[in-house]
Amino acid sequence: MAWMKIELELPDKPEVHYIAGVTGLDPDAVVGKLIRIWQWFDKHTEDGNALGVTFALPDRISGVTGFGEAMSLAGWLVQSGSVLTMPKFDRHNGESAKKRALTAERVAKSKQKSNAPSVTEALPTALPREEKIREDSKPINTKAERNANATRLPPDWTPSEDQIYFCKTERPDLNPQTVADRFRDHWIASPGSKGRKLDWNATWRNWVRNERIQNARITHADRKAERDNNIAILTGRAKNERTSTERDITGEAFRIA
Repeated sequence: MAWMKIELELPDKPEVHYIAGVTGLDPDAVVGKLIRIWQWFDKHTEDGNALGVTFALPDRISGVTGFGEAMSLAGWLVQSGSVLTMPKFDRHNGESAKKRALTAERVAKSKQKSNAPSVTEALPTALPREEKIREDSKPINTKAERNANATRLPPDWTPSEDQIYFCKTERPDLNPQTVADRFRDHWIASPGSKGRKLDWNATWRNWVRNERIQNARITHADRKAERDNNIAILTGRAKNERTSTERDITGEAFRIA
């Protein structure tokens, strides 16, 4: 039977509230989507490394665009080339994590029931070591630390071959150069922290995916403008035809007289 360790304080963790703030979701909804994504990694990977997977996967599983990037910014997903990694996978997933959790629980109960030297001596070598690993690999939590590691898009930025290929395969209806020009102009003009990102590759991928919504708005506005223009043309043409007819009738009457 599949098994996964979930901490009781998970809904109150800073990372959960950060993801909720970025995506606009309720923290409890974020927890549910995180469990679904972790469940996928537990079922389809052995060590938390998913080859050939991008942020599009957690976006699809959660049903929220940008959810994967938000997890990455919180330190709970890492995109390295064509591999998407879930950090500290073996501490929370699989049989080894279950054994460690049950062992720690037994040790804690033994400590409460007995002051035997063997139990007391085992604790300093078993539990603090895992706490030290947790401290060394602590994800970025504060906004100040995230901003310190974020960078702005260079003014002379141009899309790489991989980024152009992603645009062509993900959205063949788009012109990669046009998308790149809009992307560069937008982020260079964004002031302050709004224009700083930790992962520009992930930002580019989300921009390409969301371009459909922007184009839809522009197309709707264009259609409305075209419709109004056609009405104006038709109205003016009818008026001109009536004026021309009146002139012809008046001229004919004048010639008869």
